[in-house]
Amino acid sequence: MKLNLFTRVIFACLLAFTVSSLVYFAFGNIYSAEILRFSEFQQQFNAGVYQYRILGPTLLIWLHDFLSTLNIDYQLFKFKFFSPEAEPQMMLSFYLLNTFFLILAAIMMVLILENRHIIATSAEKTLLLAVLIFTAGFSQFVLVPYDMTGLFFMLLFIFYLLRFSEKNSAPRLLILLGIIAVSTLNRESSAICISLAATMLYQIHGLKKQTIWPVAWLAIAFVAVYAGVRLLNQNFTTNDGDLLTQNFTEAKNLLGLLFWLVFFLFSIFLAKDRNTAGQICLFHLLCAPYIIMCFYGGIIYEIRLYVPLFVASLVLARLEFSRVSIN
Repeated sequence: MKLNLFTRVIFACLLAFTVSSLVYFAFGNIYSAEILRFSEFQQQFNAGVYQYRILGPTLLIWLHDFLSTLNIDYQLFKFKFFSPEAEPQMMLSFYLLNTFFLILAAIMMVLILENRHIIATSAEKTLLLAVLIFTAGFSQFVLVPYDMTGLFFMLLFIFYLLRFSEKNSAPRLLILLGIIAVSTLNRESSAICISLAATMLYQIHGLKKQTIWPVAWLAIAFVAVYAGVRLLNQNFTTNDGDLLTQNFTEAKNLLGLLFWLVFFLFSIFLAKDRNTAGQICLFHLLCAPYIIMCFYGGIIYEIRLYVPLFVASLVLARLEFSRVSIN
């Protein structure tokens, strides 16, 4: 059944809202129980590498403060907490922030899938949208204030990157630079967007100036913001410790590693042809710095770390590069 754009957008919003609501209201959160206290949240996100992820935590604190002005009976939500010190107001703040940006991300995915360079049937587009929403929702057993915002900014970047690939104009490049800058204020995983741009533009233009210069400017924008926030804090912390051994020895992290492998293969199996599968592999190769830092300083059990790579691979899997015009 072929659906028009308006119907797809409404469906995307409803599905994202439904999945996110079930995740937050139907299940109790064990993994992130500690940061459901406002004091613990501030202590964690104002220290170490977290202090440089400015946008998401700022938005969550704003929501928390706004909810404080309302006379809300939190018993109505029937949240299930494993910590007696957990605050329903914090849980509601996380829910509102992450649900809102998951809905925005779903809308952007619809718009991307409607691009004429995406090769997919109406049913395939619906299934790709559902895979994105369910995967992003499932990953939220780790509560953070920047993953769903980061997902939205990445999909917004992809949307304009597809337009830029059709016509390499300065205004479109400026939009991409602006998205990278704001996204980097949210989380340094915005570097994935640069790898994605390099993958797409290389496929279109090869190793020419039409590829090199845009990628160079995107890298400069990223480094400027990344280094700028650290200079302002007079600290260049890039990680909170070496977790490499734990990621290859602890059972829960091995399960996370299995998730990375299975969902990488998932995107490969969805690729429309061998060339597209190769582009997904190239994209992962260009994301090597991000992947290495995930294994070194991240916790692989937190499958959210792979979600941006997987979502970008979903788009690459159905993208027909040969149809992109060269200007």
